[in-house]
Amino acid sequence: MNKLFDDKPYIDKSVVTSYDKKKWRKAFQEYCDSDEIRKESDDDGLNACGYYYACDYCEGSDKSCACSNATIEYLKEKHINIDYKNTTKEYLDKILRYGDEL
Repeated sequence: MNKLFDDKPYIDKSVVTSYDKKKWRKAFQEYCDSDEIRKESDDDGLNACGYYYACDYCEGSDKSCACSNATIEYLKEKHINIDYKNTTKEYLDKILRYGDEL
């Protein structure tokens, strides 16, 4: 087919958009707030508010996406890239538990 008359838009899937970042931020915060993580925090303190490796970057847990924003700032300072296209539970858990070791 002649590309000159192809009217389908080209979408480069490797480009990270602001929508991707917003979606990732929301997914990460929901994972941090999940019952599974809350229960774990109550049991052993891991990832509890104030004890998480990125908590020093938190601007207040009352703000929306506080854990996500703190994690993004922390990883940015450490020069660690976030795969904003990946919102799988496995990836989010890896960031939550081992973000400071990535």
